[in-house]
Amino acid sequence: MLTLQRAKLEDAKQLTAIKTAAYNLEINSYLGRDGGPPGYNDINSQISIIKNCIAYKIILDHNIIGGFFLIPLASNCMRFEDFVIHPTYQRQGYGHFAMKLLESEYPNIHKWFLSTPIFSLGNQYLYKKLGYYEISRNDDEIEYCKIINSN
Repeated sequence: MLTLQRAKLEDAKQLTAIKTAAYNLEINSYLGRDGGPPGYNDINSQISIIKNCIAYKIILDHNIIGGFFLIPLASNCMRFEDFVIHPTYQRQGYGHFAMKLLESEYPNIHKWFLSTPIFSLGNQYLYKKLGYYEISRNDDEIEYCKIINSN
């Protein structure tokens, strides 16, 4: 069973390892090298995220398989950041399910924002499938938005 739980400081090491594996696989697949956003492989960066943001871990049958964090932008607007699933669990629908769970946990949020690297075709496919639409792009990344009607 897949669940979302708020991340705790004791999760920082495992979440950092998951981020490192996920980002290195993606960057290596597209660019032929390891890498990720600044601090992706630094436990102190993850500790700061847990302390200062709304950080979540994605749990499958009592095992952490991924994570992300949220940044409130307004009372009904949220930014979704640093979404990762461990490579062992990718392409099995867990990311899709986790994002749907997140939306159900925040019914008052009607506008979601996120971005993904320009080369990340899998992420682009997932976000479009979930109803996100492109609002801008540059040489490095694509910015997406999703509006959920409050009916």
